[in-house]
Amino acid sequence: MSVPVFIGDELTCAGFRLAGLDVFEAAPENLEADFRHALEAAPMVIITTGVAAALPRSLVEAAMRRARPPVAVVPAAVGGPPMPDVEHEVRAALGVES
Repeated sequence: MSVPVFIGDELTCAGFRLAGLDVFEAAPENLEADFRHALEAAPMVIITTGVAAALPRSLVEAAMRRARPPVAVVPAAVGGPPMPDVEHEVRAALGVES
């Protein structure tokens, strides 16, 4: 049985490594190849917001829509782009708030 894969910064990788995941530190020259490999081999892929921002948006969106394997985007342990405010986006889409 294979384990989920995490791709992110060194500090956040350390935490996910302790949790038993296979981890790849986000090296810009290998980022897209690592992500594509993880999508082919892992039962689940977790990336940081920084990795998601560095990858082609269409690639990340297609992987998330396909959901095989599931792809999750999480904040880095320290720094990095913030997570989007999904609650606000849903409320705005429903017309509950602007």
